[in-house]
Amino acid sequence: MLLENKVVIVTGGAGFLGEQFCNVIAKAKGIPIILDINSKKAKNISKKINLLYSCNMQFYKCNISNENEVKKVLIKLKKKYKDKKIFGLINNAAYNPQPRNSGNNKFESFKVSQWEKELKVGLTGILICSKIFGTYFSKNGGGSIINISSDLGVIAPKQSIYKHMNYTKPISYSVIKHAIHGITKYICSYWGKSKVRCNTLAPGGVFNYQDKKFISNIKKEIPANRMANRDDFDGSIIYFLSDYSKFTNGSLLSIDGGRTIV
Repeated sequence: MLLENKVVIVTGGAGFLGEQFCNVIAKAKGIPIILDINSKKAKNISKKINLLYSCNMQFYKCNISNENEVKKVLIKLKKKYKDKKIFGLINNAAYNPQPRNSGNNKFESFKVSQWEKELKVGLTGILICSKIFGTYFSKNGGGSIINISSDLGVIAPKQSIYKHMNYTKPISYSVIKHAIHGITKYICSYWGKSKVRCNTLAPGGVFNYQDKKFISNIKKEIPANRMANRDDFDGSIIYFLSDYSKFTNGSLLSIDGGRTIV
């Protein structure tokens, strides 16, 4: 099978997209590993996926912005999966409050404390996980790192989409999602000769029973005339983790129904 015996770490694996990534990895005979601060949800997801696929997946409660915690996870993985290949990392964790339950975030009054909080997860977490797991990959035959960005890592947010909710998409989200591909390109250049591949996936907005007016507004921006479904990214995850992408490095793949064509 495509990912047989490959161990893949998924940060934010208990989240909406993270759970789907774990499912598709397990379905392809890989072994997903969840790193998340929500241990209760991570435990439930692990149980469910293990029942479906018998893949021996694990979860670890871990603050990815704490370097020592991430180092301890790698030590545990090396002990537990001695006969497997620890091969993949999906940097998926992010701080992304939904418009329906968050503040206004106007640029004029955006708090530096909020900026620092979001960058700590969205960028510092990627730095730490990529450094620790990527170093291991580079010394053990290579690996694949997937950095999860967004269509808003390619274009700027259109604030009018959120106007009816009195909500502003924060500058922190745009900066983080744009910066992620810079990290990808750096890692590609730095570890390319060590057979460590690093690529960016930029998903479009995913349907999750959002506000009906919001859905109507965003559909007008997408040539496919719909939001993404969670499984629309399954093929790209398998592609980046498998040998099908063995010469794909430093790339950005936008899967957004055509939203970023202009």
